[in-house]
Amino acid sequence: MISFGGLARILPLVLLVILWQLITGFQFVNQEFLPSPESVAAAFVDLARSGDAITNLSVTIFRAICGLVLGGVVGIPIGLLMARSKRFRAYVTPIVGGTYSLPKAAIIPLLMLWFGIGNVTAISAVFLACLLPLIVNTFHGVTATPKVLIWSAAALGTSEQKMLWLVFFRHALPDVFTGLRMALGFSFVLAISAEMIASTNGIGKLIFMYGENGTYSYMFAAIIFIVVVAFLADRALLAVTNYSLRWHDWSVSQHE
Repeated sequence: MISFGGLARILPLVLLVILWQLITGFQFVNQEFLPSPESVAAAFVDLARSGDAITNLSVTIFRAICGLVLGGVVGIPIGLLMARSKRFRAYVTPIVGGTYSLPKAAIIPLLMLWFGIGNVTAISAVFLACLLPLIVNTFHGVTATPKVLIWSAAALGTSEQKMLWLVFFRHALPDVFTGLRMALGFSFVLAISAEMIASTNGIGKLIFMYGENGTYSYMFAAIIFIVVVAFLADRALLAVTNYSLRWHDWSVSQHE
């Protein structure tokens, strides 16, 4: 049975579809450019049955996950080192600050020039987009560690190496997961952008191809596929975050 909260969440989507149907039904917009919900639904089913959407989605998901994982493997340690080493921070901060506001999609043509068309270019673009949110959020999480925790760990004889992971990184986990959630959104955006420019497959290439050919019902259907996948990925990461940080919620509730 659907709860009131569940109804409240899906109500905006229902209203959007109704508005969409009214716009196309009364021909406020030419259906050649904005297809009706029925035609998009038919295209969605056709793409699912043919396997084209699933095949290209798997390629996009692979690229997005690879770039996200690489961003975490590189970005989180850099954030930790920046927070704990003034010398390292002095070297890295100008690079991080100078590239933070750079639109990552703008470097896709450069990556294509270096690596050609295919996985390496797309994964590299995703990696660069995921790197900075993870560095910045990890850095802020570590630097916000309360002094009392550091003093207590030092008084118990905790080594610097153990303190880095057991105190600083553990305290920074909420910020790290926030960075991961931001990076997850960037991973799909950059994977699709790279596929539109520098790939022969992937859901981004499929969207671009249908748009270029004027088959807009299939283009909208392909967009819906990636929206659903991105939403489910975000919900999955949120569930992992809540499970991993259950100790954090408990500790907060004990002091409220």
